[in-house]
Amino acid sequence: MLIRRATKADIPVVAEYAMKLVEQHRSYDPVRFAPIGSIEGMAWFYGSQTEAKDAAVLVAEIDGRAVGFAYVTYVETDYLDLAVFAAQLQDIYVAEAARQSGAGKALIDAAVSVAKEFGASKLLLSVAAKNSAAQSFFEHAGFETTMHEMMLVVGDHRSNDREQPS
Repeated sequence: MLIRRATKADIPVVAEYAMKLVEQHRSYDPVRFAPIGSIEGMAWFYGSQTEAKDAAVLVAEIDGRAVGFAYVTYVETDYLDLAVFAAQLQDIYVAEAARQSGAGKALIDAAVSVAKEFGASKLLLSVAAKNSAAQSFFEHAGFETTMHEMMLVVGDHRSNDREQPS
């Protein structure tokens, strides 16, 4: 298993996995999670992040094939999350066929290393309330629950079904 920073050549598979994350989250709660993005939009976004100074796109590779990715960002002061020197594990995904291979744990370990490189004192993440498998995985990796996101629908949720700009 190899964990490394993504290159532009990795972006098509990262974009594919990112779209699977969108689909996964939509299956949990289509009102909360909008159908934003497209393969092209995801490729543009993650491709731009491969060279960002305050972000890292990591790839898990087994036998020369990308089987997962993680996306980590860093901010010195985050007013929205009331955090300083915080890295955020924005995304992590491992292909179904590679689950239980250690790729997820290796991506978490690499995200922690990247967070330290950035100068972070903590690594934060959010996990869907209905994703109990991920919650258990993150708890086993040492993460602790510090927040609970809550939502109140205040408008017509059908507008959430429209494709958003990517």
